Amino acid sequence: MTTMPSDPTGVLPGRPPIVDLATWQAARDELLVREKAHTREGDAIAAARRRLPMVEFDGAVEVVGPDGPVPFLDLFQGRDELVVYKHMWYDGAPHQGQCEGCTTTAWPARSIGGRSARKVKDS
Repeated sequence: MTTMPSDPTGVLPGRPPIVDLATWQAARDELLVREKAHTREGDAIAAARRRLPMVEFDGAVEVVGPDGPVPFLDLFQGRDELVVYKHMWYDGAPHQGQCEGCTTTAWPARSIGGRSARKVKDS
């Protein structure tokens, strides 16, 4: 069992006060209401994003692939979806000097199986 300090002024700056369980529970319940509202709003924003209208894209536009310029649609290689990640990768630099967020995303993506069976092409 945690004991309360006899001198509440001894609490370190920047730390929350030490309170009894009932006070903590009331604060936690109040925060939970805000957290749930935040989650619902995030879900609503994500749903609105999924319902955004689409824009027709000219699939003949050329993009530069590993083998040079190719029509955009060729990147799909006959599959229904194309997964594209934008990485801040600097050719010739060691992996230790690359963007940590980008490399964290890239390494596990190479081992995710079953995409081909679901007609998804990794780019």
